[in-house]
Amino acid sequence: MVSGVRDLGDGIGMMLLGDVGRGGSPINDWLDEDLIIDYFEIPMAQRQMPDRDLIKFTSIYFPRTMERLLELYDMIVICEEEELFTRFTTTKMQKLMYDSIQSEGVALFNSLPHEDHEFIAWARNMMGELVPHEYSSGYVNLFGGFRISISEMDLPPIFTPFKNLGLEKYTGPRLGQIHPRQGSVEWATVAPFNTPFYVSWEVGDAEARVSVVANDLDEPWWGSTYRGDPSTNPYGGDLFLNMVYWSVGMKPLTNIAIVHNVRVSFGDYLLRRAVTLSLIEFIDAFGATIGELEEDLNIVTEGRSEVRSLYFEQRYEEALVILDEMEARMTAIEDRAIELKERAFLWIYLVEWLAVTGTMMVVGFLTWSLMIRRKLYREVSITRATGDTL
Repeated sequence: MVSGVRDLGDGIGMMLLGDVGRGGSPINDWLDEDLIIDYFEIPMAQRQMPDRDLIKFTSIYFPRTMERLLELYDMIVICEEEELFTRFTTTKMQKLMYDSIQSEGVALFNSLPHEDHEFIAWARNMMGELVPHEYSSGYVNLFGGFRISISEMDLPPIFTPFKNLGLEKYTGPRLGQIHPRQGSVEWATVAPFNTPFYVSWEVGDAEARVSVVANDLDEPWWGSTYRGDPSTNPYGGDLFLNMVYWSVGMKPLTNIAIVHNVRVSFGDYLLRRAVTLSLIEFIDAFGATIGELEEDLNIVTEGRSEVRSLYFEQRYEEALVILDEMEARMTAIEDRAIELKERAFLWIYLVEWLAVTGTMMVVGFLTWSLMIRRKLYREVSITRATGDTL
């Protein structure tokens, strides 16, 4: 077996654990913009859910067997919340993950937590043994503006393509200190602290690639808005995805600019498609004929498979051409949907106008009849007793 490589089929399967989910991390947005990663998240830090529900969720959706885990996932990503990880997962689940990495070559990515009790929990856990960071050393929080410095060693191009894009100039306010284990590789260091930023090694019979980063993915350095004002770093997601590609045995991307454009274009397509679907459902509720729109939207959606294949083969220029064509078709569909909406609204406005006008005419007629045509009504005569009636 080639070091750290599993048969990926036509994509990468990823399990997300820890502080993940749209309420706590930008990782979902990054993965949505990548066309070849299929991921499933098991959140452990969703404050809107009580612990018992999170434990239940984990027990329901975690793979029951090694066969099922290997069928679904090529990589496991654990974003901090290591203490919750040890509470919400059973020993059996942890052993399943451990064996999948140690014996089957599933990759593992870990980001340092922000609390000392999480370090303690991870140091006592079997999963902590796999990470190229010594958790028993305790947590050290490094405060103050920092930058990263990319290693000059002859390493696969995870970081080096970003050097000319100015990645080393972006700053962050804080990060943790990695205590690298012997035999690990340091890909980038932190200035001015001179500590590692990203460290990896290979473990087990299958030489699975395991890595750890000193800064959690929701920190400002990555361009995230989840923990205060973000940096202006536009390449946080691209860097993380390069780490993923290398971890599962794919070539890290080197033409970052065009790949970044492909991902942004695909993200724009997903957003426009969601908005257009909502608009189509809206006008359908008013009785508009939407069959042709749905057919055209399905045709555009079929282009996604072609883009995915080109992206997996790293033919990014061709993928970008297809995405541009999809965007033009989406524009045409949106224009027709808006036209149908305006037409449907025209009938609504017409019916409302007729209803209001008719009501106004009836009220006007009654008002005229009761207030103006007084001759239709006789005045009430006054009767009084007379001698004849006594």
